[in-house]
Amino acid sequence: MRWTVKGRRTRMYEEQVCAAVWRVQLTLATRAPSSVGADEADSSVGATVEHSIHIEKALTALLNVLGPTHALTLPTFEASRACLDVSLLHESWAAYCAEQARPGVDDTVLAMNREFPNPSAVRAWARYETARQRGAVLADRLAALQPQLETVTGRDLSGRLLTAAA
Repeated sequence: MRWTVKGRRTRMYEEQVCAAVWRVQLTLATRAPSSVGADEADSSVGATVEHSIHIEKALTALLNVLGPTHALTLPTFEASRACLDVSLLHESWAAYCAEQARPGVDDTVLAMNREFPNPSAVRAWARYETARQRGAVLADRLAALQPQLETVTGRDLSGRLLTAAA
């Protein structure tokens, strides 16, 4: 009887981990920094800062489920740490975008300007170089984490079934 209780706990834990990994994968699919051309690289710096809060929230939720001994804990922690470094720039980015906005614009327009900024406005931001460097570190950490997330769920971010899970 005792082994069935332990089996249920283990299965429940695995389901919680899988659900948290799915949330991270969804967040990364919709909000992660992507590799873009040189023309859009500056815009992606602003978008990365804007989305970093959501990515960090998903990574933190995954860390809360994983616990200290899980194989995903260290790479998730490293990605979360890099994301936290980027998200510390969010307040400065939001204030800068609000200063650059036309008078009388509503919050929706401000949010869109933060998410899809003009490249020249991003380059003029005083913390642009810091954000660019931190964003590059974040992109590297997330790129290293994604294959490990895919092994847990059996799917990559584009939704194709991996051969190992089939």
